[in-house]
Amino acid sequence: MKLLVDTSFSLLFSLLLAQLPLLTSTAPHNHRRVYDLEKLTNQTRHLLKLTQDLLVDHVIDTEIEHRLKSLPAMTNRASDLSSLKLKETLPQLLVDLQSFELHFEWLSRASRKHRHAASLNLAKLGDLISLIKTFSASLQRQMLRVDALRLPSPTPSLPPLPAAWDMVQSSLELFQRFRLFCDWATRALLTLKSKI
Repeated sequence: MKLLVDTSFSLLFSLLLAQLPLLTSTAPHNHRRVYDLEKLTNQTRHLLKLTQDLLVDHVIDTEIEHRLKSLPAMTNRASDLSSLKLKETLPQLLVDLQSFELHFEWLSRASRKHRHAASLNLAKLGDLISLIKTFSASLQRQMLRVDALRLPSPTPSLPPLPAAWDMVQSSLELFQRFRLFCDWATRALLTLKSKI
């Protein structure tokens, strides 16, 4: 009887030792991915809040014609959320974010040129650009962790801004479209996190 108990205990102990690499490798990996996606989500929410603040401070508050054809196309729908895949979504978010970053840098240069007529809060715009760069770096790190393929970097053709009013209209369009991007990115990241 003692031999049977010793054998059972040894067999159980051996099975647990055999499963130890599986238990230790998957749990922290998933936990880390959830933490990373939560961090990305929080960064996106912060970008959304700052964009909303810039829109509240804007000189005009209306829908305008879409003049900036170089902005990323926001064609996503709520029904698309269920089919998102991490390795495909992160690169697309990064490319769109990089395009917005180029547009905001362009707007910042134009705002300095038309400083007397610009109603933009240049400090908040600078903060937004800085947060976009941080978020972009975080997305790139996450893409490396999941072996996501990198898409080509965007090279939008940005028009010159001949007058201060053009800059005001372009800034409003840019903020409105970036708000949509941030809203979509937040929802996409939350959906991806729930799938882990």
